[in-house]
Amino acid sequence: MKSRDCDIVKDLMPSYVDGICSDAAKEYVEEHAKECDGCRQMLEAYKANVLSGEKLEQRGMDGLKKIRTNMKYQNLVCYLVLVFLVYCGVEVFFANHAGYAIFDNTTLLLVVCIAANLLASFGYKAKNRPGKIQYLLGAASLVTDLYFIAVFFYAASGIASYAERLFGRELMWVGPFLERQLIMAFIAQLIFFGCNLWAIIRQEKSCGWLLNLNMTGIFLLINYDQWLKYMDSRETLLHAICKITFEPLAAGVLGIVASLILTRALQKKEA
Repeated sequence: MKSRDCDIVKDLMPSYVDGICSDAAKEYVEEHAKECDGCRQMLEAYKANVLSGEKLEQRGMDGLKKIRTNMKYQNLVCYLVLVFLVYCGVEVFFANHAGYAIFDNTTLLLVVCIAANLLASFGYKAKNRPGKIQYLLGAASLVTDLYFIAVFFYAASGIASYAERLFGRELMWVGPFLERQLIMAFIAQLIFFGCNLWAIIRQEKSCGWLLNLNMTGIFLLINYDQWLKYMDSRETLLHAICKITFEPLAAGVLGIVASLILTRALQKKEA
């Protein structure tokens, strides 16, 4: 009879330890364990194993939380570096207006910015996709880029062909006209950049590729501003405008594609 009771209690032990058995079964196991030394020792061993497993699981969860915390700090540092680099671009822009040049070409600075953005994305999976606001800001940034590409190619072609008037103005007024537009567009691109960076850090949205789009626009405007201040002879205008346009565009397109591929790879890894 005792052997039969032991067999029943052994069958009930896993449910008892997990706390999923009925009250009657729980009482039956406890009463039997008081009388049977072998079943009592086995029950204690069950409990010890469950507790050690919970401790290991908790320790693993704590380690995972620590890793995620460290990655968040790493991402924050990368984004701070990114903000600093964009600030350097702002300094270049206003240095042009002060009458001196810091860099002859800002494409290298753009490449470093894109690299910092990609580095911040490693090991980080955004919880949310970009929202309508982020897509609208991206579209506005892209339209701004296309507008100024068309405007400056038209201006360079007109100046190279000895046109007397551009945009309905005499040539002497074209510079100030374009300069005012550049300043407004530059401020708008910085606002777009700030909004997307906020969406990444605070709202955990996957807007890394939109940041690369914004930065491409920022440095493209800086290049156009430099071209406006330090344009060469008429014979080299078109070559110069092509160079300062396609260099940042190439870097930006590669950065956007790399960012999208990285985001997709991280999503598949987490799935």
